[in-house]
Amino acid sequence: MTVNTEDQLPEYSFLKKGGEAGSILLQKDWSITALGTPNNWTESLRTAAGIMFSSRVPMFLVWGKEKTLLYNDPFIIFLRENNKHPYALGKTLTDALPQDWLVVCDAVQGIIEKGILKSESNITATVMRNGLQQKVYLTAGYSVITNKNDTIEGVFVTCLENSAVIPDMIGSSSVRSQLNSLLMQSNAGIAQANIQGRVVEVNDRYCQMLGYSREEILLMNLGELTHPDDLQRNMLLLQDCIENGKDFLITKRYICRDGSVIWVNNSISVVMDQLGEKYITAIAIDITDQKEKEEKLLASEAHLQLLRDTVPAMIFYLDQEQRYVTYNTVFKEWFSIEGDQAVGKTVREFLGEAAYAKTLPHLKIAYGGKQEKYEMFAPSRMGIKRWLSIVYTPHKNPKGTVVGLIVHATDITQSKLAEFALRESESKLLSAVEVAQLGTWSLDIATGISTVSQRHADMFGLSGTVMPAEAIRTLIRPSDYKRVTEAFLGAQKQGSNGSYEAEYRIMHGKNGREKVIHAVGRTHFDENGNALFISGTTQDITIYRELQLALESEVEVRTNELAVVLKELQEANKELEQSNRALKHSNEELAQFAYVASHDLQEPLRKIQIFAAMLQDGNSGRDPKTIIGKITASAARMSQLISDLLAFSRLIQPEKNLQTVDLNRLMESIWTDFELTVTESGAELDFDNLPVLQAVALQMNQLFYNLVSNSLKFISPDRTPRIKISSVLLPYEQAALLSSSVLLSVNYFHISFIDNGIGFEKDHEQQIFEIFKRLHVQTVFPGSGIGLALCRRIVMNHQGFMYAESQIGQGSTFHIFLPDLPAGEIQY
Repeated sequence: MTVNTEDQLPEYSFLKKGGEAGSILLQKDWSITALGTPNNWTESLRTAAGIMFSSRVPMFLVWGKEKTLLYNDPFIIFLRENNKHPYALGKTLTDALPQDWLVVCDAVQGIIEKGILKSESNITATVMRNGLQQKVYLTAGYSVITNKNDTIEGVFVTCLENSAVIPDMIGSSSVRSQLNSLLMQSNAGIAQANIQGRVVEVNDRYCQMLGYSREEILLMNLGELTHPDDLQRNMLLLQDCIENGKDFLITKRYICRDGSVIWVNNSISVVMDQLGEKYITAIAIDITDQKEKEEKLLASEAHLQLLRDTVPAMIFYLDQEQRYVTYNTVFKEWFSIEGDQAVGKTVREFLGEAAYAKTLPHLKIAYGGKQEKYEMFAPSRMGIKRWLSIVYTPHKNPKGTVVGLIVHATDITQSKLAEFALRESESKLLSAVEVAQLGTWSLDIATGISTVSQRHADMFGLSGTVMPAEAIRTLIRPSDYKRVTEAFLGAQKQGSNGSYEAEYRIMHGKNGREKVIHAVGRTHFDENGNALFISGTTQDITIYRELQLALESEVEVRTNELAVVLKELQEANKELEQSNRALKHSNEELAQFAYVASHDLQEPLRKIQIFAAMLQDGNSGRDPKTIIGKITASAARMSQLISDLLAFSRLIQPEKNLQTVDLNRLMESIWTDFELTVTESGAELDFDNLPVLQAVALQMNQLFYNLVSNSLKFISPDRTPRIKISSVLLPYEQAALLSSSVLLSVNYFHISFIDNGIGFEKDHEQQIFEIFKRLHVQTVFPGSGIGLALCRRIVMNHQGFMYAESQIGQGSTFHIFLPDLPAGEIQY
């Protein structure tokens, strides 16, 4: 079976006019060359190759730091004599070209390696034509190809047999005839002018390029054809060429007969005839298509970058080795970098090991060829707390190999926080529903299908939790049906607030018993005001209504007969209510009593035990008398606390005996209790001019004892603990603005208790006062979690209020507000 190899070769648009050299290029194994396979060539390399292969002028292209050689069919003639073709295709420049081309090789290497720009070189090369070996004189013109960073990627070399067709000395009468006979077939536009710039000869291609007839151009000056913006630069180079013999190559614009503009690479040289008369020879190659492609490419790149910078998201590109190639402005802003600071760095190098470890599993999926989407908390390198939604899109070559990743990352912090808040809200709602023993329900208005919770189903005697809404409404007592249905449908009408509430009776679907139901709901509408669904809760209030009806009936029967008794009963109810309040208050105080007995007594007892151990050990280094004195003081302190506790036990009675309490002396006493802790930690206490107020002394002791204990417990390891207590007297009006509770119409002492401990998050400023509420595990900071709850209770018992302010690592401030009462006044 015959196999057509051409059918198996890939097609590339830039090789449509590739000829013999293009065919060899297709069949060559490029994977072993520095350029790699053509499907991986850059767009600029493909464009340059396409221009070269479509030209009838001998050209070759040198690309990259390895200086790989590509050439077109017209150039093959210069390689046949030395048997370099097709060996030279894809080889390095110095290996590929014959010795005659050494000057050209040096010039190209100077351009690529050192950036030494040169317009052209004149050389003599050997060619085989019609079986005969000939020497030809060539002008090699150089055109530099750069990338968007102005880095030289390659060099175009155009080879024109300029010196061969116009010898060093030609007769003036033969200029026109020789130019016509030898150059009219060239693909390049060629013109010759005298020193004044007046055109004396052109070829057909030159006329075609500009749209003029030969006769019209022969009446013109070269300057008339050059674009005005390029004329001055062209004239300066031309003057240097005429005076000093420096040939040059210039890229400029011509104005055509129809007013259009074309771009050309123009090679200029000066020759002389036998009489020494100089003539300007211009060889122009039309590169308009190439220029347009370059401009489109630049415009496309500009539009793409504009798009990247306009989108409020981070966009960047990673190559096969996970290195950053390009990124938009948002990337630079979020990572606080400038310019190309991240270009060339790997993801691991840029983000760090910790962030890279989280990203790596997703990178593996994307580099495996699948698009990967995920969410993550911003890496620490970004320097700001934000949630990101990241999409990795693989970039594949025609063979399906992943050559890079396009990465798109958006900031979803707000939606993420809303999600967390919604979850917390749902959790609280579910808890509330459970506590209130509510049933939940939802109706899809389009389908008429209701979905209810199991508690709702049990409440109504339903067999399932999903059913038509009408099946539930049939259980409503007929006398209530119309009223309930109208309210239910009214909540679903356009323009309504969507609120639904009704109380009605049902017949239980299984046992037939009558129940009283209280239902509330809310309709959800689309943007056009059309009802989508309605959902809500139900509660069985049968018992409440039965009790209410029974009570109303009893009251109605006996109102007239027992008016006096009712009045007495009302009085008794008032007394009972007062007794209940007193009992509740007593229970709370008993809880405080138990806490003091189990907590406050421990500190002096602990000191007694420690000092007794010191005496027993005998190695403490302290004076025994001093230790005994401290034991005596601690015992006295403990005795005082026991006495206070006994007195506290008598405070359960409704009457409260206030006494004068000097907070300055109170703090001195409390600070003495913490002597050992203070000595160990080096803690400092700063207070002055604290008020003397009317209060329960034991409770004030407990209040500030708990606050001091709390501050000495939650200390920061990197600084000396400090506590500062200050006080200021506020008028009633100012204090009332700081509290939502009803206050006594007196002035209030505002006492600020400030420490420099570890602090806590602002969100916990209310939670810390909840009974048994702890912010830390027992093993880190021991305690029962009741101390601050009791503090607030004590302040409330004195008709005051209390709140806290704090930040992590910045310490805490407890604001205490206590009334300034006259001596002997009772406020309970």
